[in-house]
Amino acid sequence: MDKIMRLPLGALASNCYIIPAEGGKAIVVDPASSGEVMAIIETNDMELGAIVITHGHFDHFAGAASLHAQTGAPIYAPDLDSEMFQSSDKSWAWFMGGVPFTPITPTHLFGDGEEFTVCGTDFLALNAPGHTAGSCLLICDKHDCIFSGDVIFCGSVGRTDGYSGSAERQHETLRKIRRIEHNYKLFCGHGDTTDIDTEKRTNPYLLDM
Repeated sequence: MDKIMRLPLGALASNCYIIPAEGGKAIVVDPASSGEVMAIIETNDMELGAIVITHGHFDHFAGAASLHAQTGAPIYAPDLDSEMFQSSDKSWAWFMGGVPFTPITPTHLFGDGEEFTVCGTDFLALNAPGHTAGSCLLICDKHDCIFSGDVIFCGSVGRTDGYSGSAERQHETLRKIRRIEHNYKLFCGHGDTTDIDTEKRTNPYLLDM
């Protein structure tokens, strides 16, 4: 596997991304389940090197506990959503249609502006609150992309009525996105892949920012 793979998983078709990395490793972003992820990794003769989570809703980390137990891969996640990783109610686990809630304790919690490297791949985490307090944009220059979770979608944005959500803070985040000058690809938490310039031009939530 030589490029990033997108897997819509679970009851909400949450996008999980498998990133090829150094030494035959793979990085998994937002695993909604574990079976499909492990099947692809094993089929491609890779090893799971790290799990990275964009925010604290269960449809984005439901497979993380199992993947960690099977492989020992460390879990990286935003510090401001820590409570949600331990709470069925706060993480909206009921949206997953009966999938048993399994809490996780991330190996590494990252904050706003923090850079971290996993399996030879660098990430820069920018806090992008609104959907949740800890929602973030994960910039990966190696692949010229941003993993945006539910911060922004193709033509839309994430809802703000859950635990720690805030419409006011979402507006601040959208203004931050408008200030991004480089046309990164946006690997979103749901739906199609898009890019910064397309969203600046067509996303109704960005037009008046």
